[in-house]
Amino acid sequence: MNQAVNERQFAHLSLAVEGITVASTSLENVFSARKILSSDGSYIFGNLSLPEYQRPYRWSEEQLGRLLDDLRDFFGTDAPGHDFYLGSIILHQQGGDGRERGILNIIDGQQRITSLTLLYCLQKGDKGAPVLKFNSPESYRRIQQNYRWLEQQKLPRIDFSRINVTLVVTRREDDAYRFFETQNTSGVRLGGADIIKAYHLRSVLEATQNDFARTWERLGDLKSLVATLMKSRHWQSLRWRNVASDRDPLLERKQIVTELAERTLSNTADIAYRPLQVHRDAWGKEMHSVQPGYAMRQPLGSGVNTMRYVAYFHGLYQTLFDVGEAPPKGSFAYYYKRLSKDACGSVFLSRAFECALLMYASQFGTARLLEISLWMFRVTFSMRLIREVSVREDGVQAHIRDNPLMDWIASSHSEDELLEYLRSYKYTPTGAGLDKHSIKKRFVESVSITLHLNLPWPNPIRVAAAYDAELCAAIKRISLADIARQGGK
Repeated sequence: MNQAVNERQFAHLSLAVEGITVASTSLENVFSARKILSSDGSYIFGNLSLPEYQRPYRWSEEQLGRLLDDLRDFFGTDAPGHDFYLGSIILHQQGGDGRERGILNIIDGQQRITSLTLLYCLQKGDKGAPVLKFNSPESYRRIQQNYRWLEQQKLPRIDFSRINVTLVVTRREDDAYRFFETQNTSGVRLGGADIIKAYHLRSVLEATQNDFARTWERLGDLKSLVATLMKSRHWQSLRWRNVASDRDPLLERKQIVTELAERTLSNTADIAYRPLQVHRDAWGKEMHSVQPGYAMRQPLGSGVNTMRYVAYFHGLYQTLFDVGEAPPKGSFAYYYKRLSKDACGSVFLSRAFECALLMYASQFGTARLLEISLWMFRVTFSMRLIREVSVREDGVQAHIRDNPLMDWIASSHSEDELLEYLRSYKYTPTGAGLDKHSIKKRFVESVSITLHLNLPWPNPIRVAAAYDAELCAAIKRISLADIARQGGK
């Protein structure tokens, strides 16, 4: 049930943080850009606006439906004596005072404000509604879809002067970002990638902010990529840190913001840290070669550096893992799909495998990707053979900590040096779980079919004893065939 909220519970914000004011007012006053007296005696006075770094409008029918249900309940025949409370809205005021209007940038609350604006326009028309400019095509598509959906609904008669909001207003952009990052409101909660965008767009030259914002939006869903980058940067022996589970979204989000936003360096150039190879001929003449792109574990600078770093790895991620439904037989894409996706070894092991593949390709390119990937598959998915059935997320982190695959890749100077690490890895498969219809047995059977392993079924002990030797032989056979296809390079 919607309940009355006293603005005094938010008054501590203006006392604790310099430059922050709080006001309780109606949505009608906010939409009409009227003067609003704040907690410190100053005026909040300005037109609502969406800054470039805001994420797109993404409310769907699910969120709109909940809002409509709340509004119908409130503005029914027995409306309560108090106002309908919409929650807090965080604004960054630019310019303006008690006499002249400024700009009120919406830092947190745009999903609710945009949705209420649609309802306002359906009920009262455009006059009096805030004029909001969106930079993302996704926002325009969603607005059109939601507007058409709302037209088909039975809408309550809304009195916008009885919708109460708490305005938290700051004059400093840094304070605005801090609230933007920490505020927990109803609706579609901000993800780590959205906060990375907002944080780094602030450090981009204003003249190029719109271009960078649009480029970022074209990248699409970055959740899987960001999770992979977090693993590569956390899973290192000298400074090991466990990565938060996606089942703990608050901790996961906090780690992302800390690693890819708050810990990035200010006032730095767009630097890519890459290993340089110096080739010398018999006369000592040098030729330099550098692998293009960024290093996964490199220090990051705020602004352009981090945004291009993410864009680079997004492109590489798509190149490696968007393999389609029927990749060419014998290709890297074929074996990646069959072994990592179709065999169902474990989603957690698949994510670790992708992290290793992305790190390898960024460091060495893709010339020997198939051979290296199969050896990395052996190291990563050996955990499925060691365990009877269960492969848990924390167990995968422990497996990589004990067998530092990411460090082997990062510290190797050549593919051959990395292959020495991978081939020397030892483990002992167990037959437990291979005598019944288990995930482990289905995985081994799937790998056996894909790689044409000659395993002595149905004896589980003998299968376990023969598995790794058969796997290594298959990897060598496939690698030699791949080299032959490439002309013996």
